[in-house]
Amino acid sequence: MNLNKMFAKSHFTVVCLVMFTIGLLPAGADCSEILDLEKLLVISREANPIILAAKARVRQQEGRAIERRSYQMPQLYGSFGYEKLNRAPYSDAYDRVGGTKIGIVPMGYDDTYRAALSLTQVLYSGGTLTARTKAEELLVTARKTELDRTIQQVGNGTRRAFYELQKSISGAQVAREALDLASEHLRQVEIFYRTGAVAKNEVLRVQVSVSSSKLNLIQAESNVKVAWKELERITGQSLEENYTVVAGDFDLEKFDIPEDPLTKALALRPELKGLEASRNAALQTVKAVKGQILPQVSLSAQASVADDKVFPSEEDKWKIGINAELRLFDSGKVHGQVVEAQGVAEELLYRIDDMKRDIGLDVSKARVNLDSAVQKVEVAEDSVVQSEEDYRIAMKRYQNQMGTNIDVLDARLALTDTRNARTNAVAEARTAYADLLYAMGEL
Repeated sequence: MNLNKMFAKSHFTVVCLVMFTIGLLPAGADCSEILDLEKLLVISREANPIILAAKARVRQQEGRAIERRSYQMPQLYGSFGYEKLNRAPYSDAYDRVGGTKIGIVPMGYDDTYRAALSLTQVLYSGGTLTARTKAEELLVTARKTELDRTIQQVGNGTRRAFYELQKSISGAQVAREALDLASEHLRQVEIFYRTGAVAKNEVLRVQVSVSSSKLNLIQAESNVKVAWKELERITGQSLEENYTVVAGDFDLEKFDIPEDPLTKALALRPELKGLEASRNAALQTVKAVKGQILPQVSLSAQASVADDKVFPSEEDKWKIGINAELRLFDSGKVHGQVVEAQGVAEELLYRIDDMKRDIGLDVSKARVNLDSAVQKVEVAEDSVVQSEEDYRIAMKRYQNQMGTNIDVLDARLALTDTRNARTNAVAEARTAYADLLYAMGEL
């Protein structure tokens, strides 16, 4: 077992060294576990407090449904009591013929212990209890759809934060490369200055450029730290100390987009399912309220024993009864409740229609943003190729004393800008795709 662990650790170290070599890990990063998006989504589902709160709301509603279901079942209660009197109750006894008092009859104890069992059972409620139970169960479904959408919301936030972190790491990498180019340019200018080929002001100008590149690198590394904190906020766990995230890949992947995103969204979005469940719950409430007009029949039974001992066993009694109740006149109380419940169901029906329109807008906006972002990536990639060639030519001309220092500075600035633009465009495209998944209701 120890040999396996040693081999795995050695293998992981080799992988890290290779990634440092090809530049996928930022300089100064430790060789900790690499964090990808899939693992990050799992972490966020397990630790995000918003998801945990949504799960708690589901459990609350499940508890209400269990409670409501219990009203249809038998209710059995046990009781035990003690009563102390100043003297035992009694009744005088009289002779039947002459009416003369002949003694007393005990009616109880001065110390009385009583134990009893009581049973109640609803026999008929006009469908009220059944309908209310179904309504609570439908509300459980509604709470679960809220949980699903919360998971999607956190997942979308996690994706966006992850892409922002990758963009920040890539931006730091671009800033580091810009500093390397500026330092190499400074070395070339200093050689020319020592040979008298250029004036001092050209050296100073490049030194200022190097200082600016250092400031940009400091800002870029600060952005990376902030992005880590944003990612930890959305996942609810500390990540930077235990994981490493690689820089964003500049080659944009092919996105899996359905032919009709709107149809898929209308089939998957949990909010629609939740509103439909809530509407059905309101309709069940209408049935429950109407059921109050019908007779309400219940059974009750009780058995008890009493004695002057802690465990009574002498005076045993029992009773059983059936009670039927019919509402004759309530001044419109039930009617008002029916109107209210019907209004709730009607409101939810309109909200479903409005939700469908919102979903259509969300999908359309996400699709347009994705198409636009992909086009930006294509333009940015071409710009990087052109700016790299322009910088190579400007530097070569300057080394051969055919170009000016200004040409090199301008070309390097343009190269840095286009590389940052490509990094931003790739992150924007991935974020737009994440938003499209969120709009479609993909988990």
